[in-house]
Amino acid sequence: MNGRNYEKAVARYLKHHGFYGVKVTKGSGDYGVDVLARKIGHKYAVQCKYYSRPVGVSAVQQVVAGMAYYECDRGLVVTNTTFTRQAKELADLNGIDLIGKVSPYNGVLRVLFNIITTAALVCAAVDIYRRYALIAVAVITIIRLCLWKTRRDIIRSAHPSP
Repeated sequence: MNGRNYEKAVARYLKHHGFYGVKVTKGSGDYGVDVLARKIGHKYAVQCKYYSRPVGVSAVQQVVAGMAYYECDRGLVVTNTTFTRQAKELADLNGIDLIGKVSPYNGVLRVLFNIITTAALVCAAVDIYRRYALIAVAVITIIRLCLWKTRRDIIRSAHPSP
């Protein structure tokens, strides 16, 4: 996974979480903003960081600078990891929202989970209906046996054996 693919994954994540007008900015020269998005009347500048270590203050500084360039009233930094204490403090001072532990595979896992859940429900439904079918067959068989026995008794009483 590279940074550009992570930006696209974050754009999908934002769409699934109520943001609209989500747009990934051009790769280089984006003034510290990777994604632009809107939600509840606010325009967000989003900085995406796909790191193997906690994200530091530079990401917060970049999104603050990019907010002015793109005329955004809200800033957001999204990462697959966590944030340093300094990054949290600077974000708090500047009104920047931080979202950590956003996996680029959340969407894939969600789809896989939905497929597995649906398959399990279908199997359960088939199993339930199979049980109902077996019960119905058993009831019908018992009724047939009772009717057959009753009919046989009626025939015997009508034609007594010598």
